[in-house]
Amino acid sequence: MSEQSIRDRAEMLLSVDEGLGQILTELEESGNLDNTVIILTSDNGFFFGEHGLSVERRLPYEESVRMPLLVRYPPTVRAGTTIDALVSSIDIAPTILQLAATEVGAHIQGSSFLPLLTAARVNAPRRRSVFVENYSDDRPMPWVLDADYRAIRTDRHKLIHWVQHPEFDELYDLKVDPREDRNIIAEPTNQALLKTLRSDLGNLVQQSISL
Repeated sequence: MSEQSIRDRAEMLLSVDEGLGQILTELEESGNLDNTVIILTSDNGFFFGEHGLSVERRLPYEESVRMPLLVRYPPTVRAGTTIDALVSSIDIAPTILQLAATEVGAHIQGSSFLPLLTAARVNAPRRRSVFVENYSDDRPMPWVLDADYRAIRTDRHKLIHWVQHPEFDELYDLKVDPREDRNIIAEPTNQALLKTLRSDLGNLVQQSISL
């Protein structure tokens, strides 16, 4: 990736920062800042050379699938709080509905993470895993040809299943290998874990289909 591309993305983020600052100023001047829920997140992350990638952003590695998630709402969220828990993008809608004291219908996917934002977060239910998938129907880059995948990410492990090429499936221990440099899927000691993750991934696929 060129230095110019990195500068361009930094300038794009700067414009977002400036826009959010203007919104916060308006809310503060109108007296509504502390009774307004502000949630800041983003689309997929980009690669900056990790895994030998640059312009692509839809592959299932941490640099792409992790997104920022910031919540400001003083009545519920204590300033400076950092919460170590798995949250999926589909959890945002039910969280907003719950914050608005609106019923979360059965047709709404995901689970509200509002309990994690309260002082009672220690006893709040937590996700065991998140489901990530991508189907590149538009084929914008030649290297994403036949690169459809389904993946499960737990608090420690990630299993990536390449739909067209299962022989290239990947398993990572993110605790000891956060950069996903070492694929441990073929190691004999990990076969029980692999079986469990494959079963859990299959269940997540079925749940997504049923919804």
